[in-house]
Amino acid sequence: MKEIDLNNDPLYILTKAVEEGDPEANKKIKDLLNKSDNPSEMRYLEGLLILLGEQPGELEDPPDFEDDPDEYWQENDYFEV
Repeated sequence: MKEIDLNNDPLYILTKAVEEGDPEANKKIKDLLNKSDNPSEMRYLEGLLILLGEQPGELEDPPDFEDDPDEYWQENDYFEV
């Protein structure tokens, strides 16, 4: 398996920036997110944005609402119509 050079790995660098409170982290993450076409990388970057207080983007699922009647029937419908 190939070793990852953490000093040159953009995801590691951005994660450290978020942990250390870098004020430019938000912009750097959005720049990389706009350039990426890897769904896993994009989801990870959106997770970093969420940690910074941003709203989830199109890859993140919206919060699950309890007692949603439409969702109840979708999740508990055991019969095909």
